[in-house]
Amino acid sequence: MKAKSGTVDAAADAALMVPVSTIAHVLDLTPRRVQQLVAQDVLPKEERGRYPLIPVVRAYLAHLRTAPEIAPGNLDPAQERARKDRALAISAEIKNDIAVGKVVLIDDAIAIMTGSLGVVRNKILGLASRVAPRLVMQRAAEPIRAILYDEVVLILQELSIEHDVQRLAHSGEEVTAHG
Repeated sequence: MKAKSGTVDAAADAALMVPVSTIAHVLDLTPRRVQQLVAQDVLPKEERGRYPLIPVVRAYLAHLRTAPEIAPGNLDPAQERARKDRALAISAEIKNDIAVGKVVLIDDAIAIMTGSLGVVRNKILGLASRVAPRLVMQRAAEPIRAILYDEVVLILQELSIEHDVQRLAHSGEEVTAHG
């Protein structure tokens, strides 16, 4: 009985004949690609312009299973093209961001930070020689603390004004420093 139903199923599968447009739709291919696969003997064709649906689907699935995957080390042109396109897009975005001032080059940032830190270092090192003459006669801690505090605040204000002057000068505005 089982053999009989198998032959009945095979006969039913072969009896369902459809046009190339249906095959293309079912397999998500173009009609031209279906015809190419028929020409390569991947897909069966029984009548002019008509294809057995079930055997075609089975043959296509078998073809997909046996299609060689890209071996490691071999390049897939489509993937490589997409990777290249992404890299070009990212590069263009970075160049645009640099042009409009959204991005600062690392070398420029290092130069600015090195210069700024040098100014801070010099001001802090100069603190001792600036306040030493006023601290010599002080005996209590509170006046010494107040003098040091006032000098540190003054240094921070000077640095802030210098930063504002540099920032505005880079933006093209005229600057007047008020101390």
